[in-house]
Amino acid sequence: MRKNTKDEIIRTTAKLIQEKGYVGTGLKEIIEQSGAPRGSIYYHFPDGKEQIALEAVKWTREAVRSFIQEELSKHEDALIAIQSFILDSADRFEKNRYFVGVPIAALILETSSTNDNLRKSCEGAFETWSLEFMKKLQENGYKESIAKKLGTIINTMIQGALVAALASKHAESLRTTAGILPLIFSQQSLQK
Repeated sequence: MRKNTKDEIIRTTAKLIQEKGYVGTGLKEIIEQSGAPRGSIYYHFPDGKEQIALEAVKWTREAVRSFIQEELSKHEDALIAIQSFILDSADRFEKNRYFVGVPIAALILETSSTNDNLRKSCEGAFETWSLEFMKKLQENGYKESIAKKLGTIINTMIQGALVAALASKHAESLRTTAGILPLIFSQQSLQK
């Protein structure tokens, strides 16, 4: 058994959920694509597919959080940092046609009314990502209440743009989102 078998199962599950959805992703396929021995799935995830999906959400949440933090730390100014993050995401999509965080969107759309555990886990991921934008805004002098609203708006716009990019197979929606941010930031009601 490989040293990183559990992690490989989780990463493979996240990718498969993005490609095929939760319902379309089976344990057999997770085993085959991860290269994990059959017994290791049941050893690491005794509660089955839902447990693996919950771990995939947690892994995705943290991978995206790290990426957001890394990107936002490149620029002191919040607007420039967030625009840069979105444009970098657009460039990565055009190169790879894949987003690390999109399994969350696919999962929530498919399971929100049927699986409360997965819904809550996805909700936590969205809140985590919004919080990173909020922190950056607060570093730039925005009041907590304004930063929280803006962080939620920004994350929601990005998530929608990611889904639109997948649908259109190009990143124009992300570039448009980055381009509209100065208008949102300039609104009097959202000032520091």
